[in-house]
Amino acid sequence: MPIHKTAIIEDGAIIDPTAEIGPYVVIGPNVKIGAGTKIGAHSVIDGHTTIGNDCKIYASASIGLDPQDISYKGQPTGVSMGDRVTVREFVTVHRASKEGVTVVGDDCFLMAYSHVAHDDVLGKGVIMANGATLAGHVTVGDHTVMAGVLIVHQFVRIGRLNMISGMTGTRLDLPPFAMCDGRPTRVRGVNIIGMRRQKMAAENRSAIKKAFRMIYRSDENITQALERIENEIHPYPEIVELVDFYRTSKRGVTGKTAPDEDAEANFGDDTD
Repeated sequence: MPIHKTAIIEDGAIIDPTAEIGPYVVIGPNVKIGAGTKIGAHSVIDGHTTIGNDCKIYASASIGLDPQDISYKGQPTGVSMGDRVTVREFVTVHRASKEGVTVVGDDCFLMAYSHVAHDDVLGKGVIMANGATLAGHVTVGDHTVMAGVLIVHQFVRIGRLNMISGMTGTRLDLPPFAMCDGRPTRVRGVNIIGMRRQKMAAENRSAIKKAFRMIYRSDENITQALERIENEIHPYPEIVELVDFYRTSKRGVTGKTAPDEDAEANFGDDTD
């Protein structure tokens, strides 16, 4: 097991023999490190934290430390990190605040200085660019991309395959399959490139574009638009997912573009 002589591994930690631990790393007693994972210099991993296989954790990352929550009283919580996750320099991933774990799914890429707060749940393939910041209890769907210096309010949900511009923030839920931008954040279009990369069928993509036009380009309210979507668009799984996202939102989903911003919004047409 290639562990640098300056690393501190507390009794009880479970480290796969193929993992690599760099200089001055500190690993707590309830940590598990999977096969092939590499931990860079000066990183700290604590809590009831599990790191999966083939992860790359770069210098000075911090995973599983106490949450930034004044109600936290030392509960034995932690982080669950999947396989093939990349964690760049100075990233912080905090343990859950009351019970359970903060979750980072397989194949996520957390760039330098990004922050995943207590009780967040990141799906598979999520990308957070430099300085992107999630408050507590945020849920992020699979293959969402967050650009730099993004700020997300606590308890917000972000649907899968969302692409969010940098230097923005949201207090409201952001729907799946969308491109979002602005201050406040608004839906600006449909994430066609992301859907193509995930090999979504052309007819499904076309149905999603039609649904977004009904929601964001019509004079109908959200309730009316969702009913119309169910009546007029084939119930592909993505359409069911989209409608369910709006109906189950507790914070509300980001609203329509303002009239003077309509020209900037791009919802495409029915064809690819």
